[in-house]
This record gives sequence, C-alpha cells and structure tokens, in this order.
Amino acid sequence: MNETVGDLMTEHVFAAREDTGYKGLAAFMRRKHVNALPVVDVRNRVLGVVSTADLLTKLADPDPEEGYMAEPLRERLDRIKSSAAVARDLMTAPAVTVTADAQPRETAALMRHRRVKRLPVVDGDGRLIGIVSRSDLLRVYEVTDDELQRTVDREIVHGRLGLADVETAVRRGVVTLTGNVPHRSDIPRLAHAVRAVEGVVRVDCPLSYDHDDLAVLGPAV
Repeated sequence: MNETVGDLMTEHVFAAREDTGYKGLAAFMRRKHVNALPVVDVRNRVLGVVSTADLLTKLADPDPEEGYMAEPLRERLDRIKSSAAVARDLMTAPAVTVTADAQPRETAALMRHRRVKRLPVVDGDGRLIGIVSRSDLLRVYEVTDDELQRTVDREIVHGRLGLADVETAVRRGVVTLTGNVPHRSDIPRLAHAVRAVEGVVRVDCPLSYDHDDLAVLGPAV
C-alpha cells in the first residue's frame, strides 16, 4: 500500500506565534538550524510561513525608501517586510499546506510548482500537526526490491488487471514486466498503473500481445 504524507512527515515541529518578534525569530532559526517556521495562532492554526529569506530582507535593505509609482509587486512586498517587526508582518500568507492523507507524488508536484522545500501538515481544521520536507518524501524509495515486487504483483498485475501471464522482476527500483497480455492496449495501461506505485524508479515492458487493438484500420475496399 502506498504511503501518505502522514506516514512520512515529522511530527515534532518548531513553530512561531504571530506576535513573535524579529530578533526572537532570527535567534531561534539560527540556534535550531531551520530555514523556515510555520506561524500559528493561539489555536495552533497555520497562518503563514516565515523564512530566513523574509528576515534577510531587513538586513539587505535596513532603511527602505518610500515606494514609487508602478513599483513591481515583489519590490513593494520586500519593502514592506524590511520594516516589519513581528512574525505576522514578516510571514508569507496564506501558507501552502497539505493534509496527512495527501499522496507523496501530488505533494512533490505541489512543492515543485510553489518552489518550496517543506510544507506544514494540517488537520481538517487547519491546525498544525507536522511538517514534510523534500527529503521526507524521498523515503518512498527506501522500499526494498522484494517488497516492491510483491506490491506490483499483488495489487496491479494479478490484482487490479488480472494478467496471469505477466511476470514481474525488480532491480534497484526498476520494474521489468515480461510475458504476454491479451491486447496491445494492456501494455500502456499496465505501465501507467505500475509507475503510480510509490518507490518505482522506471518501468520496462518487453511484452508480447495476442491482439493489436491499437492498429489503425485502412479504408474498406
């Protein structure tokens, strides 16, 4: 069975209150060697995320001048942050979060799209319950070849698709499927299903088939 974010996340999470001061944030991040902190309210609901990049804005521009007309949004936001003194004004909000039942694959896609290295994990009420990082997600590849082969055989090949004449071999996460399938269209369908299994690195399908249901028929004569 595929793991969820709840299986991979770190439950012991450092967080900041929204009224935490700039110097307190800077000292804590440096002492704990963290680059970002979720910012939570009194009910532990995630409001945003404050990062070392947010804090460095002040160091880079300690005396920001008043903005100018047609000022780019990014520059305007940086200027505002450079004068901020507490977490609520420094943080990026709203926070990008995931729930514990999220799948690693979709979570990785979200991280890539939003260009973040970690995500707060929240419950149904938005309360912080953990944090998941890029390296946490990579734990799905720690599954052994034997475990991966049993999963592919049981859940996909002989389970969902019922392909009795297909054999599975796994080496270093690469799944090789050999044998015969009833229809040519079974091959891409099988490969797609196996690729979706967490921990699979690549799928090779040197399979034969009985009927070519993907052949383009010529015009009738």
